[in-house]
Amino acid sequence: MECKLLIVDDEEYLREKVSRNIDWQSHNFKVFQARDAYEALSILRTEDIDILVTDVRMPKMDGLELTAKAKEINKELRVVVISGYAEFELAQTSIRLGVDDYLLKPFSSARLLEVVKSARNKLQEKHRPPSPEQNGGQTIEDVFEWLSTPEFFMHQSQIMDGKRLSEVLKTGTGEELNREISALQTALEQCFIHRKSVYILLNSVVMSTLETVQQFGFSSDTVFELIRAHIPPKTELSVEDLKDWLKHYLTDINTLIKRKQTEGIERWIQEVKNYVDANYRFGVSLTTLASRFNVSASYLSKLFSDYVGENFSDYVRNKKLQRAKELLKTTDMRIYEIADYLGFNDAYYFSTWFSKSVGLSPTEYRESVSQDTRHCLPLWR
Repeated sequence: MECKLLIVDDEEYLREKVSRNIDWQSHNFKVFQARDAYEALSILRTEDIDILVTDVRMPKMDGLELTAKAKEINKELRVVVISGYAEFELAQTSIRLGVDDYLLKPFSSARLLEVVKSARNKLQEKHRPPSPEQNGGQTIEDVFEWLSTPEFFMHQSQIMDGKRLSEVLKTGTGEELNREISALQTALEQCFIHRKSVYILLNSVVMSTLETVQQFGFSSDTVFELIRAHIPPKTELSVEDLKDWLKHYLTDINTLIKRKQTEGIERWIQEVKNYVDANYRFGVSLTTLASRFNVSASYLSKLFSDYVGENFSDYVRNKKLQRAKELLKTTDMRIYEIADYLGFNDAYYFSTWFSKSVGLSPTEYRESVSQDTRHCLPLWR
């Protein structure tokens, strides 16, 4: 069955990249494109779209508002949202809206294809009739032995929310993670007398964490290694054993995700820094930089300061100052030429700025450097 995929992004080159880098037809997808949320809604009303892939930040109507409106049109629509690192805080909203997955920029075409295929599998699974094995294999008495346990289902319905657990692991604080672990431990205590209930609860935890870590590029083997890492060497496990295992397992999963996020942010900040290094002469500002990298200026300012070690304005100022010194020392460029090269409006403003920063005018600095160079010349010259 052909699956209809709608890709929404306000930047044409990104839409084209996503559309062309994958041979969608060979994977049985028919691809539609929209340049904004309004065009996307028009397509959703006329085409029976199965999967929506949308950027979070778009003008006029963002990806989350589009998702909410799209779900009104088609309740069974599967949704994947794309964002930069700055939108981690939007994960909670996207999860409440029923988003299936959350891709962080930059991502590979292979990763996008994997996520979209997963969304299609979920869609197909929902419409697949139950197998004979699912319909049989247990007596009615066996099934209702644990279905009729109110303590388990009371806590299972209130505590084991896979999407909430995933959200906490990806974007929550340490305190929020501890609360979630405590709630799951309480659920374990309440259903421990029914072994099948414990299986279901722990299976739900593992499946939720498995899906979450795969979003960050980890394999299922990584999860299974963590599962085995804290299992006590006992044949009979107590509820306290299970509670300890749960705490250590989820803490390890959280550490794994946070480390990956930090590595991703460091790479992204290096990309930002490289761009500043190449363009600082051309009046690059925090606002224009934030717009280029699709983040808020305040978030970019904080990350830049945290990872580079100085705030953005000081970094640009020091780059210009260092370059000005190099040009005064190693070239015969006139003061106004250096000012123009570094992006200053006029030579007078540049001279004032330089004097305030160095304590010498550009001419005085050049003369002092020239004198120092002469004093350092070997006597035989």
